[in-house]
Amino acid sequence: MPSSSRVPLRPEDGFDVVLAGIAARGLAASAGRAGLRALVLDLFADEDTRALASHAVQLRRRDGFALDPDDLLEQLDRHAGADVPVVLGTGFEDAPELVARLAARFRVVGSGADALARLKDPVLFAGQLAALGIPHPRLFPGEAPEGARALEKRIGGSGGGHVRPARRARGAGWYLQEFVAGRSVSALFLGDGRAARLLAFSEQWCDPSGDAPFRYGGCAGPIHLDDAFVHQIADALSKLTGAVSLKGLASADLVLDEEGWHLIEVNPRPGATLDIFDAPPLPPLLRLHLDACAGRLPELPLLVPGAGVEVRAAGLFYAPAAIGLRDALPDWAADRPAPGTRIAAGEPVCTVRAAGRDIAEARAVLARRMDHLSRALSTASRAAAE
Repeated sequence: MPSSSRVPLRPEDGFDVVLAGIAARGLAASAGRAGLRALVLDLFADEDTRALASHAVQLRRRDGFALDPDDLLEQLDRHAGADVPVVLGTGFEDAPELVARLAARFRVVGSGADALARLKDPVLFAGQLAALGIPHPRLFPGEAPEGARALEKRIGGSGGGHVRPARRARGAGWYLQEFVAGRSVSALFLGDGRAARLLAFSEQWCDPSGDAPFRYGGCAGPIHLDDAFVHQIADALSKLTGAVSLKGLASADLVLDEEGWHLIEVNPRPGATLDIFDAPPLPPLLRLHLDACAGRLPELPLLVPGAGVEVRAAGLFYAPAAIGLRDALPDWAADRPAPGTRIAAGEPVCTVRAAGRDIAEARAVLARRMDHLSRALSTASRAAAE
């Protein structure tokens, strides 16, 4: 029976895999598809996460949505065996030192601290891309030159909430990157430390707020790209994978236009597109992650839209105002907080999922569900205030 507790487990309790991150529900669902018993440690221990996991532990939260390293290590010591594979999700992008600490004590399966540092340090990353001949935006060490559009980003940031237009970065921990206009696309791929295997492409979009114009909104896929782009991107990701010894499931953020493409960022861990790709015809992505980390890349064709392939969309729903959840969320919502949970304005409430025969239909269904949820939560908030 799934459970949720910070109480140490009995010695006879066992797990096939440990999943840790800010929000690990998608990984827990993939573990279920793969028939793996999962221990989940994340910041929310949402209702569906608890239902999917064999055991779930809610970690302490600090500084917004940051993991508390000491609490994470303490809970792993309490609940996880040293020989059980530990898969890291979101929340470690700016913490290669923490990844190194975890790897020294537990069997972390995925890209190591060195790979994370080389992919997430903007100067090292840009230098690596330049050495490999991979197109990428320029970095501006000081003020952006006249006529150039630039974005200020936090080193190791994720979710887009930290990205803003700027002429100069604010200081330590931030950097200035050239803004590249075009279509935002994500490539889902696997690495075995030597080469990469492309699995699918998706499109991404922003859900701007007043102080976060590039806040992550959602994704939909699979999408079709020109063969020339596919071959170029596949070759670039294989070169990068070998150069930094990237292992396991990862995603690459790209911007495409009529003339070509730019590689913006690589996230060396399972990410948000689990919600749209961890379903047939693809096998469980967590199983592919574990296999790739063991040096086995699958012989799978690139997933493309067409007959027998459902297009899926997933978007984050953010609280437009401070709300208290009174009722259960609809079945098409994931990352479901328990009724009674209070959520601050601007914080994510849940993930909304939809599907369709093509991108247009999937996104239209998603938009209707987002609108339905917005109206339902607004009504509930007004009723609670009266």
